[in-house]
Amino acid sequence: MNKWKIAFFLLLLVIIGSIGTFLYWVTTPAETMPIEVPKATPEGNVLTVHATKEDFEGIANTYLKKAMKGKPLPIHLTVDDQIVLSSELTIFSLNFPIKMYFEPYVEEGGNIRLEQTSLEVGQAKLQPEAVLKLLRDSIDLPEWIVVMPKEKEVHIQLASIPMSSGIHVRAKELNLEEDIITLEIVIPSK
Repeated sequence: MNKWKIAFFLLLLVIIGSIGTFLYWVTTPAETMPIEVPKATPEGNVLTVHATKEDFEGIANTYLKKAMKGKPLPIHLTVDDQIVLSSELTIFSLNFPIKMYFEPYVEEGGNIRLEQTSLEVGQAKLQPEAVLKLLRDSIDLPEWIVVMPKEKEVHIQLASIPMSSGIHVRAKELNLEEDIITLEIVIPSK
């Protein structure tokens, strides 16, 4: 056999193997990560803050930027009638814009649970679970953002966001349709 034919078939085998490995990695079920249950509600003086969508978006992106410690921001949060996480997915040197749409819910401890309602990945049709798994595995997110691909959810653990002077934040209400966002800031009394 000609050495060029052998080289061609080896290259073809490597390409098919790479694509197969990538597809296997994307389609394998994701591990479920435990969600930190908030400890007892911190005691102290409570300051209730009413914010608009623009305020909430600015605060969220500021804390994301701060958590990345000078690294480029891998995701951008936008607040409209839903919460939108935007990013880029790079596959074989091709960049695909990703937009994930979430409906926000306030959990009992004041954390925020985002349930995925839809997603856009360029022109490609990908499963939401696969995209969330790629997001969790390929982007170095702050520890207070927990991505749960199997449940199609993202949890924002407000109590785990590092703040100065022992201050804690918890969500009270997130009604994006009526632009009502209420947060509680707990300032320790000791």
